[in-house]
Amino acid sequence: MQQNTSETELLAWFQSGGENLAAETEVLGAVIRHIVADRGYVTNKDIILTLIANMEVSTDEEQIELLRSTLELVVGRTPDDDGV
Repeated sequence: MQQNTSETELLAWFQSGGENLAAETEVLGAVIRHIVADRGYVTNKDIILTLIANMEVSTDEEQIELLRSTLELVVGRTPDDDGV
């Protein structure tokens, strides 16, 4: 699995949150695995876009809230990208 350093650091930060971020860490891990399986690598932009896409198709309000929470944490922890 190829990841950029910032994505590896992002996942490590989520994991360091322990039980407080357990659900979000699980979501993030699943998103990363899906992207890597599809593309072979992952970027912060890929993670953000995938979380948004999953929110748009979900009909489960609890799942949408979990995705939103994960997205907020990812956006808050990722550096700005002038190329986006």
